[in-house]
Amino acid sequence: MRMKTAGLILLWLAALTAVAQTNQGWAVCRNPVRVFGARSTVNLTPLFQWWARQPLPTNAAAFTRANINTNSSADDDRPLAAWHRVTGTPVAATTAGNWIVDAVIYTSPTSRTNTRIVLNHPPALEEQNYYTLKTQLAEADQEIADARRIYEANTNAEQQADERVNMYRHSLSKVAPTGVNVYSREAQQKHDAAAVALNQQEQLEAARQQILNQLKTIPARGETYYIDWFAVMLGHTKTGQPIYDLGLVSPNPP
Repeated sequence: MRMKTAGLILLWLAALTAVAQTNQGWAVCRNPVRVFGARSTVNLTPLFQWWARQPLPTNAAAFTRANINTNSSADDDRPLAAWHRVTGTPVAATTAGNWIVDAVIYTSPTSRTNTRIVLNHPPALEEQNYYTLKTQLAEADQEIADARRIYEANTNAEQQADERVNMYRHSLSKVAPTGVNVYSREAQQKHDAAAVALNQQEQLEAARQQILNQLKTIPARGETYYIDWFAVMLGHTKTGQPIYDLGLVSPNPP
């Protein structure tokens, strides 16, 4: 049982190390169907397919400066030229439900520019889900640590009771049989309590892994939510800042 628990602890520590690193497991091309108004929808699948065929940059010097002030594209075969990959950190939310974002705008995997934008229909639910999951992860870590301490305390108590059993078995005292019985029962009780704690720890670690798997699908930098979505440039500005629209993610994608 001790060897099994040591292995679980090593896996738990490895998971802690992994989550502390930058989260880069999300899919850039996701949720292709966007809804605008009651009847207008856009399917970004052709753009996603085009994007996946493009070469990736080898280093920072491989990027060219994107021109976002046009709805045309330097790539003749690029579909949906007004749709750009928008990444960045929210600066503020407005009363209209928009976000001000210090963004990096990509018109292709190798063409980008930095600018502050207004983002309509921002991914507020995704951001909220990210921080909810982070809270759940912290709670799971604490519960796993508590279960591990209970397991170790009961395992140590079981060993001490076993030692007393052996001592009484080799004793010539008249109370030796009573001591053997008392400490044998105590050892069994501690063994059972340790088994319950270990089972709880295993269940908590399985739940924790599910939380980690969900977190991997959400853009983040360090411990902070990070926008990474395709959005359409509307072609006009607000207080000098270009306006982008994420659209509403369709609940029933094709």
